[in-house]
Amino acid sequence: TLGDGILMNLAPADVRKTGRCLDLALAMAYAAVVLGLEDASEGGLVFFGELLLSGEVRAVPGSLGVALATARRRAGLVLPRENLAEAALATEPPLFPVTHVGEALEALRGRGAAYRGARGVPAAGEPTGPDLSEVQGQFQARRALEVAAAGQHNLLMEGPPGAGKTMLARRLPTILPPLDDGALLETARIASVAGRPDPAACRVPPFRSPHHTATPAGLAGGGTPIRPGEFTLAHRGVLFLDEFPEFDRRALEVLREPLEEGVVHLTRAGSVRKFPSRFLCVAAMNPCPCGYFGLGDGRCRCTPRQVAAYRGRLSGPLLDRFDMRVFLHPVKPHLLFDQADGESSAAVRARVLSARDRQGARWGMALTNATVSGRELRRLTRYGTKERDLLVDLVSRHGLSARATRRLERVAWTLADLAGDPAVGAPHLLEAASFRLMSAPAAAGPP
Repeated sequence: TLGDGILMNLAPADVRKTGRCLDLALAMAYAAVVLGLEDASEGGLVFFGELLLSGEVRAVPGSLGVALATARRRAGLVLPRENLAEAALATEPPLFPVTHVGEALEALRGRGAAYRGARGVPAAGEPTGPDLSEVQGQFQARRALEVAAAGQHNLLMEGPPGAGKTMLARRLPTILPPLDDGALLETARIASVAGRPDPAACRVPPFRSPHHTATPAGLAGGGTPIRPGEFTLAHRGVLFLDEFPEFDRRALEVLREPLEEGVVHLTRAGSVRKFPSRFLCVAAMNPCPCGYFGLGDGRCRCTPRQVAAYRGRLSGPLLDRFDMRVFLHPVKPHLLFDQADGESSAAVRARVLSARDRQGARWGMALTNATVSGRELRRLTRYGTKERDLLVDLVSRHGLSARATRRLERVAWTLADLAGDPAVGAPHLLEAASFRLMSAPAAAGPP
């Protein structure tokens, strides 16, 4: 209750309201009553921002989501000038940027200056950042990275320190398709709510690399008020989990839901919050605590029990959700000093885009092989006798689960798409199986 018997209430009354974003709205409502002002703007105004005792209006997170919601109400939005760049990604509503409460009062009187600058999402440009051509050797890992990008398949890379696992993962966004307008607004809204907007780089798929000490809440989201975690910040992009077995077991288990469903559900105070978390997961691990197990050069000093305990930190159900696994052998010395550059990110991205186009034409609604429903996968996959017998033999011989079998088929479809083949054949199934079942060091050079 404010002076003169004025009661400030926000509906619904039974929902507790928190957050500094309400400051400006409450102040304008009070001013309208005390000063006898009426909203003179056409369609009404929404006020959003933090208000200091000095009258200064400060930025708050979430302005893009508020702008999109205000557009649906056909109202105008009065917001802090610092939030203008992210709110301008929405083509509507009219924006009235302010720095002081006096400017907000002018907007309430209908005399505010609306923003007339550029609106909407930026045009697509060439991705910037590290290029795939800088990677020396690791031809099989490069192939796995291309397949992962083309079909949006989760990838687990294993190898000794210095083999190039992190180097490869950080170049994955440069071969992914740029975000379309819908995906761009999704990721920009998430970044806005998290207080990390970057309108200049929002065409590039997000890349998140949380440290292995991250808590389950830091990964899945939480806090007061609830904020999105790393899974949601990686939505439509890449989540890179380096030193995979070093993550807390509870943190790893919460990864299973987004890998399977593409969402995170958080239950807090009797309510359930749903955060989008559809990302391409790339994990990297050493083969043992010291990192040199399986190389056969005598450097590994780990006991069999230590190796088993280290690898046992990853549960079977979690590993089952990775479509591909690849072992990175140390790069051969002569390849390290090869002056010729490898294939560039632009060349690989062109093949990835062609494969994505084939998937969109086959599944519809811009779906990928990794995200299409199991029903659609079975409906449109037709094997000949040779392919069916081969697949049955692979499943029987290696004891693949139903989930692992479907994921193998999805990778085979992506390999067919990259090759421009209209159907899955035996070579695609065999290569998909080699990625799925690989557990020994791979050759470091081309065949």
